[in-house]
Amino acid sequence: MKNIHYVPPVVVLVMAAAWLAHLRGSNRALEQENRSLQGRIAESRSAPAFQKERPRAEAISLKAKREEKPSKPQTAPSADWVSTSTDWRRLVLFINDEANYRYTAAWKRLEKLASEMSADELVKAYKEMAALGIHAPLRDDLEWVMLKELESSNPEFAFSEYIAKYQAEGKAPGRIGTFNKWLERDPVAATTWYESQLASGVFYTKLGGKSPILLPFESAFIMSLLGSDPSAAGQRMRNIPPELRSVLGTYMWDVPKGNAQAFVDLVRETMPMEEYMAILRKNSVTEKNFSLSSDTPPQSVQKNLDSLGISPEERSSLMAHEFRDFAEYRAMRDRGNTPSREKFDDHRRWIQAIDPSSADRATGFALQTYLEKTGTTGAQEFVEKIAMEYHASGAGDELLIPLIEGSANGNVPYPRERARVLAMMISDTALREELLKRLN
Repeated sequence: MKNIHYVPPVVVLVMAAAWLAHLRGSNRALEQENRSLQGRIAESRSAPAFQKERPRAEAISLKAKREEKPSKPQTAPSADWVSTSTDWRRLVLFINDEANYRYTAAWKRLEKLASEMSADELVKAYKEMAALGIHAPLRDDLEWVMLKELESSNPEFAFSEYIAKYQAEGKAPGRIGTFNKWLERDPVAATTWYESQLASGVFYTKLGGKSPILLPFESAFIMSLLGSDPSAAGQRMRNIPPELRSVLGTYMWDVPKGNAQAFVDLVRETMPMEEYMAILRKNSVTEKNFSLSSDTPPQSVQKNLDSLGISPEERSSLMAHEFRDFAEYRAMRDRGNTPSREKFDDHRRWIQAIDPSSADRATGFALQTYLEKTGTTGAQEFVEKIAMEYHASGAGDELLIPLIEGSANGNVPYPRERARVLAMMISDTALREELLKRLN
């Protein structure tokens, strides 16, 4: 056995004590170093530079904490609140991001609220709309809701705003309220307001011409005078620039039955035939007869045209425009499908029953329109076959002329060599030679 194994225990104790003393010394040294470091840190914190940076660091820390903290979900208003609320602004902001806001309970509440608000409250809400950060379509719809209510409670404000809405566009407005009802309810107030607008120059463009914005107002005055003073109505119509008169039809659709003849006479005396016939085709005096979905018996249409004093030339124009509208509709429906000869035959028979002398010309223009709107080789063959068969069965030259002329002037995609074949079928020698010359 080695001698080290016989080291006395006392020696071991002495060695352990020495080791412990060494450890205590090291700890005291570390403590002194820590106190020194803490002192230097304290001194640096009291320095001016540190005092300036401290608020910024704290702000950054707080911002980081806020960003990390999840936001609380917004709670939607209760159904009871929506159905009873008078807080216009909050309701508007609530539906601002709704894609189909018109179908929400909040929108219905807004419409109801508008009907319950006083004129002053509506005007105030209308003006506040400009400062609300909402989408343009919603703003526009809400403005119309409020202005519609104001037409009866504060018409001066409502119609002034209608004018302002269309002033920048410089075109005839699609809708501008019901000025005719105000004129009927209070003619003095409505006339006074309108004349003040005329005097202010709001209906005149920068170039000095009259603006289309006056049309719905003028049409209301014209219609109000039809029964009582037709000559005054005619004078107002003549005061409107000729290039704007044809647009009046949009605002003169609903003609009282007792004034139907006076209306026809008025437009006949003040517009070119094509313009006033276009108005009559889409007017209450003839609308049921000439709508595409109409199944009005031919005898009823004849009676209607007779009662309005429609001349043979005017009937021919009516029939041609009506058959053109039909052909345009069929061209849209037949895209990608086989054209329907049966539909054309039925419509031609309907027109023949109303005015036989107009049928051939109307059919020719209808075939030209159908080809123009489709422009396919199949459509060329379709209209050519119909034209030749109708002509062979007794139709006049007027049925062929629109197709031939359309080919000659390039209005329809119909080859000239095929148009020459149709031209050779013209019975009038002089007309045939003239058409062939134009096709060369």
